[in-house]
Amino acid sequence: MNWDGIPTNFTCTCGRGFQQESAFTRHQKSCVKGKKRLFSALSKAKDLLKSAKRARTHITDPGSLPLPILPHLTASSCSPASTSALPQNNATIPPNGVLDHHRGLKDNGSEDAPLAQRRMRHSGIHVPINDLNVQQAPDSPPPLTHPPELQPPFRTPRNIFGLMRQFFSSHPPSHDPEEAITLEDISAIPRPERALSAAITTDEVSPYYPYSNRSSLELGNWYWNGGVQKSQQSFSELLNIVTDSDFDRAGVLATPWDKINSTLGQNEYEEGGNEWEDEDAGWRKTDVSIQIPFTCTNGPGHAGVRPYTAAELYHRSLVGVICEKLANVEDDELFHYEPYELLWHPGHLQSEVKIYGELYTSPAFMAAHQELQDSPREPGCDLPRVVVSLMFWSDATHLTSFGNAKLWPVYLFFRNESKYRHYKPSCHLGNHVAYFQKLPDSFKDFTCHHTGGKGVSQECTTHCQRELFQAQWEVLLDQEFLEAYEHGIIIVCCDGVVRRFYPRIFTYSADYPEKALIATIRQLGGCPCPRCLIPKSRLHNLGMTRDRQQRTTLQRSHGDQKPLVDTARKLIYEKNYGVDSTGVENLLKPCSWVPTYNTFSKYLSVLGLNIFEALVVDLLHEVELGVWRSLLIHLLRIIRSIDKDLVHELDRRRFTANTSELSNMVAHNFEDLLQCAMPVFDGLFPAPQNQIVQDLLFTLAHWHGLSKLRMHSDLTLDILDAMTTDIGNQLCNFKVNVCSAFDAKELDREVNARSRHLAKEAIRQTQAGKKNKTVSFNLRTYKIHALGDYMSCIRRFGTTDSYSTEPGELEHRTGKRRYLRTDRKSFICQLTQIERRQTCIRRIKSRLQKSRPSEAPDIMAYEPRVHHHIGVSEKVNNDIGSYLRLHGGDPAMQNYYSHLKEHLLLRIPVSQLGNSCQQVEGGTDQVLFKRNRIYHHNIARFNYTTYDTRRDQDVINPKTSHCDIMVLNSTSDDGRYRYARVLGVHHVNIVYTGGPYHTAFKMEFLFVRWFAPIGHADLGRTALDRLRFPALDSEDAFGFLSPADVMRAAHIIPCFSKGMRHSDGKGLSGMASDKNDWCEYFVNRFVDRDMLMRFHYGLGVGHVYSHEEALGPPPKPTSLDEAPCNEQVGGDEYELEDEWEDDHTGVEEGELFDQEKNESSELVLEELEDMFVQHEYDYEP
Repeated sequence: MNWDGIPTNFTCTCGRGFQQESAFTRHQKSCVKGKKRLFSALSKAKDLLKSAKRARTHITDPGSLPLPILPHLTASSCSPASTSALPQNNATIPPNGVLDHHRGLKDNGSEDAPLAQRRMRHSGIHVPINDLNVQQAPDSPPPLTHPPELQPPFRTPRNIFGLMRQFFSSHPPSHDPEEAITLEDISAIPRPERALSAAITTDEVSPYYPYSNRSSLELGNWYWNGGVQKSQQSFSELLNIVTDSDFDRAGVLATPWDKINSTLGQNEYEEGGNEWEDEDAGWRKTDVSIQIPFTCTNGPGHAGVRPYTAAELYHRSLVGVICEKLANVEDDELFHYEPYELLWHPGHLQSEVKIYGELYTSPAFMAAHQELQDSPREPGCDLPRVVVSLMFWSDATHLTSFGNAKLWPVYLFFRNESKYRHYKPSCHLGNHVAYFQKLPDSFKDFTCHHTGGKGVSQECTTHCQRELFQAQWEVLLDQEFLEAYEHGIIIVCCDGVVRRFYPRIFTYSADYPEKALIATIRQLGGCPCPRCLIPKSRLHNLGMTRDRQQRTTLQRSHGDQKPLVDTARKLIYEKNYGVDSTGVENLLKPCSWVPTYNTFSKYLSVLGLNIFEALVVDLLHEVELGVWRSLLIHLLRIIRSIDKDLVHELDRRRFTANTSELSNMVAHNFEDLLQCAMPVFDGLFPAPQNQIVQDLLFTLAHWHGLSKLRMHSDLTLDILDAMTTDIGNQLCNFKVNVCSAFDAKELDREVNARSRHLAKEAIRQTQAGKKNKTVSFNLRTYKIHALGDYMSCIRRFGTTDSYSTEPGELEHRTGKRRYLRTDRKSFICQLTQIERRQTCIRRIKSRLQKSRPSEAPDIMAYEPRVHHHIGVSEKVNNDIGSYLRLHGGDPAMQNYYSHLKEHLLLRIPVSQLGNSCQQVEGGTDQVLFKRNRIYHHNIARFNYTTYDTRRDQDVINPKTSHCDIMVLNSTSDDGRYRYARVLGVHHVNIVYTGGPYHTAFKMEFLFVRWFAPIGHADLGRTALDRLRFPALDSEDAFGFLSPADVMRAAHIIPCFSKGMRHSDGKGLSGMASDKNDWCEYFVNRFVDRDMLMRFHYGLGVGHVYSHEEALGPPPKPTSLDEAPCNEQVGGDEYELEDEWEDDHTGVEEGELFDQEKNESSELVLEELEDMFVQHEYDYEP
């Protein structure tokens, strides 16, 4: 039956249906799409026949047999009649039906070998015998055998962090994406893009098709994938294309650009078919119809139900998207077919601890995998079964800053891939699968026509919008997807192994209004939570024992919803009741249901999907733009009620530009405000309330940092659980003891917004209506209630960044950029064409290109293996004597020369001491400066290992506010860390005359001003660590520091309530800039996730320095006589050696990297002299 309700007996492959056979026969003769599909199928059969012939002729080398990537096979096609579609690469098939694609590999049981090579040889690929068309031997009774013993699961050895992976099977996985990961892949350090060069291809067809030559392809890629707004970099890329020696000017002029763009952008709904239909999931166009209920109140004779074609939905086949994904070689290499459990067992813990991070290591994924493996197999099929993890995201967005153009995209992410790749737009991992539609303007005309001009109520319009949303999802969850969900899809993977893939929907990320649509509940109803039935009157019980229990006992379920919705729909669609009638309200309102069938529950609940559980938490909208934003606004209301001038004091504290107005702020701005809120609000409230506000801000910032961690353990989740209880108690305490003490009124921006809202409703404004109303802080909101679900979501699905709405918000930029290329009219159709063009061009480029190392002038600045990098320039320097005279009389420069020599003497490399030397001999007079020069640098880059075992970089610039660092403390009395402000980044070339080799070598150092601690704030207190600067004439006020001792940058915030040290703005030291000193400072432990975990000492997986209880910094010599001594090969006297410092390994990375790979990047000055002529230096004189 078609969408108009007319039965169809004959259906063409293009989708059209016919009642009469004669009309169907005539259509088949002229159907272009049907012919195209037939031609494509015949071509593929021809290619398969050729590959089978090649397999028989090259049977002596089975390891080199080509394995074509086949179209997907659904369960219905896995039959003896359709087995010819499977690859026939073997001339002879073993009797057991096992196709071993690794017959040419030798067994390797070494632990040093990759996992894929260590797996047992008997674990070949089981292909069903009936699928291989092999005649089976007559059935015989099976021999009596004893049941096999259960083998322990395969487990990898512990790595340097104490991490190990435990798989389900007893042998290593056949496909291990972790082997393809390099250090650059786990590094957040920005690197220059790798240049690409054309790879050699042997295909008979032009590898550039539909382009005729490489030059045209490069220009097409530059136009479509190079961005809409052309930048200087884009212009340079264009110049590289047109100035290339192989640029084909004649070929470019002869290129039919319009025809190629049309070919690349073709979709299935267009005439002429899709030339890429065998290798990508093109777009389709489907009419979506809903049933409109009319009641007796609409007038006599108008009651009843009438069909209405509400929208044309542009969408893609979900099964086609999955097959396209698995056919991508680059993505398949990093696609996890088998989940594993990540365990942590460092030296300081007594037992193993479970780690939560990626979704493919989560309990939900492992439970789905285990359930699939334990379920009955498809008849006659013994293929490996794999779970394909799907995560959906949808939200409407404005395409322009001015105008009404909107887009409602649905994105699909595969969570078999690492979440870290999803945050890289260059990976293009967000799949656009549909562009949803809302009720059109013609809906009002339709309802007026059938009601005598009266129209329908607002409640009925809202109901129809819900119906349209669910109807569009019913189009996406088509029969092909449902069959694949239950029976799987057979796909030949890029590694040549045939597997059966089962799609599984794990999470659906959306903001609250979208969640209400998906869950088919009332927005902000009596039970507003899409996951449970806790009423609004009990939402404020966050963290209480009863609240924790009710989140489990009162969970929403399809079984409770369906009978109520069935009854309500009978009243509406059969008895013509109104959507908001009393009978319907009495049924659905107590649980906030709506009279709309949930498509997910309707089709997938019987297959194990609980859509209410899949609606995971949303940190961005619920916390940063929800709880924290509402709390911040109410704090501003209270401050304004205390004294209006305090608002100006708040802005003066450099919180952000015009904090009190909160204008032009997005989620990351509110996140920054939360991380710095404690020092800014300190002292703005009276004494009793000030401490309550400080405790609340500390707890909320701490909870926010823990909930946003990218790697959790059972230990950190216990802390998050306790913090959830604390934040519930402190919010109640804030409302009772702070909010009640002040008469908080609306902010001016709130009054103006309310006035504009009233104006839109054509309500006459009066002066009294514009007064600031008294408002209170509301604890009975869904967003506060949602804070209690974070721990359970992390324990089930992994950390929140795996299913955050942030990747979807970032993906909105793609649609907005594509919109600029359209004519702004029928832009959705054009968006689908642009998406296909960009995807096809990227596919062609990936087949042709291979990466080559970047030609950056100073690649070591981006090398994650080194601990730090300081520039190689020696252009900016001073004579040491002149430098001291320049700063003569400055307290910071007292004894500068002698202290510098003492510091350098303690760091003399072992290569300078000689074979017979056991210690540093002589005093500082043995240290000479070559040419008596000191060299200055503007920045220093410090790389460090984060808590989640990744590499990151901090850049220190003494001339900016990014100049504070932290190091490990050698004593435990003043905390685990010391803090300093970098005043200068320098290096000198020294000669040590106390050794046998009088060779010059380079030594880098930092000139710092130390902070002194004021007490110590442990984790049991809701306070930040406090610091101050010692007096300028103190012995420990200034000092020198080896760059290798720096852990990372620190965020030091002034204690604004204590004021500045010099009220007149005049200081004593120009070098230290003490005129800007504050009396006290705070250490911001909430500045990022890694800093937070450094204060949870011993719980950061990547912080190996904290994995030993008694571990401290490396021992420092207490005198010159205790300096270490080692051997070194000699060199020419007084010549600068091309060597790197021995102490270049950082305090955290001593065991992670080889010393020879972890050194500074300086080379011989004479060899680099020519490179500096046109070089841009890191120091501006």
